[in-house]
Amino acid sequence: MTTLTNEQMLNNVMIIIKKMDISEEDDFKKEMNKVINKAMKDKTTVKKTKELKEPKEPKEPKEPTAYQLFFKEKYPEVKEKFDPKDRRKAIAELWKEHKEASGSE
Repeated sequence: MTTLTNEQMLNNVMIIIKKMDISEEDDFKKEMNKVINKAMKDKTTVKKTKELKEPKEPKEPKEPTAYQLFFKEKYPEVKEKFDPKDRRKAIAELWKEHKEASGSE
């Protein structure tokens, strides 16, 4: 049996209450006790949100790709020669030439 956190139980209670239709004849205390018992037993049909899941461990940063290194190297040259709109196109052309010259994909 899994143990629920207080936040999970409160979320369960809120969900059940939203679905309930308590009339004046119903005993509010009795109905709320039922709701709390359901919530404590995790008897709701609710998908757990990302907040309730355990956080993932941070990933190690990836090594930069060959294109990223090439971009970083060539950008200062291209920046001087081209308008901001055309800089990425120019680097893409240089990359294409570089790949063809080096024979790699």
